[in-house]
Amino acid sequence: MGVFSLRLFAALTSSVLLWASFFRGGGWLVWTALVPLFWALATEERRGRGALLGAAFGTLFSALEFRGLLELKVALGLPIALLALLGIVAWGTIWGGVLGALGTRGTALGLAGLWAGMEVLRAVGPLGVAVGTVPVAFVGLPFLRAAAIVGPWGLSLAASLTNAFLAAALRRKGKKAVLLVPLPPLFLAALLSFAGTPAAEGELRVALVQPGLGLPERLGIPTEELLKRYGELLALIPIGVDLVVLPEDAVPGVLSTVPELRDLFRAQAARLGAAILVGGWSVQDGDYYNTAFLFRPTGEWGPVHRKVRLLPFGEYVPLRPLWERLGLRGVFERFLPREVTAGKEFVPAGTFGIMICSETMFSGISRELVHKGARVLLALTNDSWFGQSRLLWEHFACGALRAVETGRAFLQAAITGVTGAFGPDGLPLGVLAGKGSGTLVLRAPLHSHVTPYVWLGDWPVVALCLLFLVLPPHWARISTVAASLRP
Repeated sequence: MGVFSLRLFAALTSSVLLWASFFRGGGWLVWTALVPLFWALATEERRGRGALLGAAFGTLFSALEFRGLLELKVALGLPIALLALLGIVAWGTIWGGVLGALGTRGTALGLAGLWAGMEVLRAVGPLGVAVGTVPVAFVGLPFLRAAAIVGPWGLSLAASLTNAFLAAALRRKGKKAVLLVPLPPLFLAALLSFAGTPAAEGELRVALVQPGLGLPERLGIPTEELLKRYGELLALIPIGVDLVVLPEDAVPGVLSTVPELRDLFRAQAARLGAAILVGGWSVQDGDYYNTAFLFRPTGEWGPVHRKVRLLPFGEYVPLRPLWERLGLRGVFERFLPREVTAGKEFVPAGTFGIMICSETMFSGISRELVHKGARVLLALTNDSWFGQSRLLWEHFACGALRAVETGRAFLQAAITGVTGAFGPDGLPLGVLAGKGSGTLVLRAPLHSHVTPYVWLGDWPVVALCLLFLVLPPHWARISTVAASLRP
């Protein structure tokens, strides 16, 4: 095997290891998953070949990570599902190629800063996606609680530094770099003593409802059957709860045009003496909004959140006129004939910080809600599009990050799963087993404190990434740094 072939094998190995780290129980792999890739890039002399190594890594990782998109074939057909997967794989090829080109002959600090910085960029902007980024692998690990101080990208930087130091130790065949390997996890461990959650200031007794409607059934279910399903589920909820949460798209139509369902929710809210939060659709001036409605025990009801951060190619098509001019009008009219309009801002409904579906992937949204007074985070989602693929778990795992970052309990109601909750420490408060219908009643602690991350945001970590990238090579060399640690 030639030298470049060995480097290519190393890059592809990192793809598989990183993908495996997102399985429940596999998070510890994140401390070593990137070692082969970093070794390959640091030892590669030619930038073009570095770009090929990175592109190969990004292609295979994206294909593995997002293969759950093939589940779209149930509703949209296999060609559309393949097109969706190929599109996100192409995006992975591009960012991987940029990573490889910039990381060629990279120093340990430079590679770590580059990786974490690119993860930040991958999760911002209209095309941002946070599923498949290193912080999600920390869910279930004790280090997760450090996100209350350093945020998600601080976890990413710590993991990438450990991987880079290990790769440097392998490359130089010396002991100096090994001295630095344990420093990032030790730093996170030291932060845990400062990342505690104060005592709760009260609690909210919440019932989460999962209707268990698979995609084909949900698209064709008659209103009478839907009324029966929700009536039976709501009848299981005991008197004494404070809030009932139903998922996104619980009403597959404009709620104002389905009086039977409105009457059901109003009657059940009055019976329980509790508010009911329901996901549905609203229309205003010809624009359609993905909306969360709140039904109060007094009989009042109305929208309390319209989704702001829309899912590209799921709720709208970026540059749609351009794609249509290229001959794809028929494709888009088939799977997205009417685009969703974005809401204007994130405002808590009293103490409820409400998010819809993909909005839970982005830490800035929950930070904004907490800044504005949210004491608990509530998520409504419809992940039934992705069958029972691992994407459901990863999306739910994002809630553990949001909980720790903000010091708030996070509760999610889903159509077919995952329905459950995390406490402010990132530990599960409860999870509804399976994809069928059911209810989950739990107690969510209420908090009003502000974590360091909510105050500081991502700027300290972004600044560190930039510093590592611009350090002169002789300062960023691992041997220089390690030598400074010797007595």
